[in-house]
Amino acid sequence: MNKNYLRDLGGGTSSGLLATRANYAPDHPAVAFEGTELTYRELDDGASSVAAGLLTMGLRPGDAVSVFLSNRLEYLPAVFGISRAGMRYVPVNTAFKGSFLEYALDHSDSRALITESRLGDPLADLTVLPSNLAHVVYLGGQPERLPRGDIATYAWDDVIAKSEVQVDFPELRPDDISAITYTSGTTGRSKGVLAPALQGVIMARETAAVMDTTTRDRLYTCLPLFHGAAMTAACMHAIYAGATICLSPKFSASRFWDEIRDSGATQFNALGSMIPMLLAQPPSDRDREHDVERVFAAPAPPEILHRFEARFGVHIVEGYGVSEIKNVIYNPLVGRKVGSLGLPTPSSIIQIHDDLGEQVSPGEVGEIVYRPKMAHIMFKGYHKDPEATLATMDDLWWHTGDLGYVDHDGFFYFTDRKKDALRRRGENISSQEVEAALMLYPGVHEAAAVAVHSDLGEDEVMAVLEVSDPHGFDLEALFRHCDSTMPHFMVPRYYKIAVSMPRTPTGKIRKVALREDGVADDTWDAHAAGLRTTRNL
Repeated sequence: MNKNYLRDLGGGTSSGLLATRANYAPDHPAVAFEGTELTYRELDDGASSVAAGLLTMGLRPGDAVSVFLSNRLEYLPAVFGISRAGMRYVPVNTAFKGSFLEYALDHSDSRALITESRLGDPLADLTVLPSNLAHVVYLGGQPERLPRGDIATYAWDDVIAKSEVQVDFPELRPDDISAITYTSGTTGRSKGVLAPALQGVIMARETAAVMDTTTRDRLYTCLPLFHGAAMTAACMHAIYAGATICLSPKFSASRFWDEIRDSGATQFNALGSMIPMLLAQPPSDRDREHDVERVFAAPAPPEILHRFEARFGVHIVEGYGVSEIKNVIYNPLVGRKVGSLGLPTPSSIIQIHDDLGEQVSPGEVGEIVYRPKMAHIMFKGYHKDPEATLATMDDLWWHTGDLGYVDHDGFFYFTDRKKDALRRRGENISSQEVEAALMLYPGVHEAAAVAVHSDLGEDEVMAVLEVSDPHGFDLEALFRHCDSTMPHFMVPRYYKIAVSMPRTPTGKIRKVALREDGVADDTWDAHAAGLRTTRNL
């Protein structure tokens, strides 16, 4: 790998990238949170203080350090400090407790945990702490209840104070494992993705390029920092470009645009569910009263995307990726095709393969598979799970488990997850297409289409919905809407209103749970109501 190329990327590590930006523009604001700003010099110094504190505690390069924090200013110095100390960053979802928290700490072999006093109870509630965990650092003072067992506890300020001791930082390499991130675990225990340092740096560079981000930009994120969509797609992206991170504690649909205006944001990133939730807010004369130009988001149905752009005066850039391989496809700013995932990034090779591993023709649906064009930019395997690692590889291609196709211009399209594909009356059905049609109906905020048992064989389709008015929602009217807009074989027979969808820690709908619940007493059955779909002659 070209050394000059790596020098431009801070040596291919997040710590080096931050140091490069701090050297170039030390007084430029790096991050703003609740009225406080850190310059690039201050953020870089903070990272060095954390690194020195961790090493002085007796931790060594290569150790795993879990971060169990809500969105707050100290999160970023903690993560970049872990990197600077040559350690492995383990993001932990703040909703974890019990066996979920224990598994993340134990499976990752975490030697230390950085958390906050208000999250002390889930840790104290663990009957047995993982044997590898030796240190806990608390922000906001020590909680009333401390973890059981022989474990050293520290105040954050005391750890930072240890930075006064002279410490030599290790030499960092782009192929070092910099993070262990846990996948959603939709079908079983979450798997620990071993991410090399260069992976996040390259994703930051490619995201900044497609978003045309410059030092004048201010990138707002309200997504949790334990999620890659916030830490890499927003924060690392901003640092690569020398822009400013505008951090919010959490997402609020009602307060969102006020926070955007107050922050002076020019960009924000969004999970797919945020777009319809913001659209569902009452229209306002201030809908275009902001500085946002571009939004980075997961692909949205074209009708929703166009409505959002027209109402709020922004341009949505869609992207596709997963933890193991980073974001690998983006819809370009110029010459995009709405409804597509976009084009492969410069570092990515993407193809569509059939079940025999053969590349298919444009327009033909198959599995999306991936290869990197350079070393150290995809995961190095699943932590302590070589069998699962090998299961994702076949003929030297990494298999995403997603179905899609490519058109004659090289744009890729997502059709479904392989395991979520439906087959009814001899017809293959895309759950995504069903969900997109459901989402167009007024009052539907979220929709999931899943297969349930049919006495006739193959599948029946059930729609599970989050709606604005659960008590007054007319399911028969929704069925008639589906019948008028979908082919008859796609129209769901069953409908269920959920107070909230079961979700993975990263916000994805757990369709396996919806399928397991199946048809219940609270499920509305169109056939039982005497309704049938209209068939075209």
